[in-house]
Amino acid sequence: MSGLLPPECLEGILDVLDVAVSCMDLQGRVQIWNRASEQLSGWSREEMIGSTVDRVIPPSGREKRKEVVARTLAEGQATGTYSRVHKDGTIFHIEMCMHLIRDKQGEPQAIVALVKPLVGHGVLLTPRQKEVLGYIASGRTNDEIARRLVVSRRTVERHVAAILDKFGVENRAAAAAVGVAAGLAQPKATLA
Repeated sequence: MSGLLPPECLEGILDVLDVAVSCMDLQGRVQIWNRASEQLSGWSREEMIGSTVDRVIPPSGREKRKEVVARTLAEGQATGTYSRVHKDGTIFHIEMCMHLIRDKQGEPQAIVALVKPLVGHGVLLTPRQKEVLGYIASGRTNDEIARRLVVSRRTVERHVAAILDKFGVENRAAAAAVGVAAGLAQPKATLA
C-alpha cells in the first residue's frame, strides 16, 4: 500500500464533515466542493468543480474576495465574515477561514476554505414571527407586542417560543441578536 488515500476516499471523508470545505487552485477554480458546501450554497459539486467561486459571491463582494485571497497568499491564512449568494439568489452570511496549501518545497498550490453559516442562516420565520422578532429586538414585552398586534398575550408567547426554538437559543435577547445579525429582523419603531 502506497500510504496515499485514493481521491474517492478523501472525498468521502470530506462529505461526512459538518463544515463546508472547498478548495480552489491559484487561478480561483474550484477543485473540491464537499456535501456541506452543496447544502449551504445550493450549488452541486458538478456545477462548481472547475468554475470560479464568483458564482457564490455577490458582485459587491468580489473585490473583497480578491483582497482576502491576497492576504491568504501573503500570510498563509485569513478569517472573517462574508456574504454569499445561494443558488436561489438569496444572500446569506458565513464565517470563513482560508488556509494556503503548499507543496513539499513550500510553493503555494491551493487555498482551502472552511465555511460555517452564521447563526440564523436558513431559518425560515413566518411573516408574523418576523414582526414579533422585530418588536423583541426593540425590547418590547409580550404584553406590549400583543396590544400592538391586537392578539392575546398567549399568542405572542407561542410566537416567541417558536422563534427561540427555530434559532436554538434560550432567551429573547439571544433571539434578537441572532435575528438582527442574520438580517431576519430590524427593531420596530416605538409602540404607541
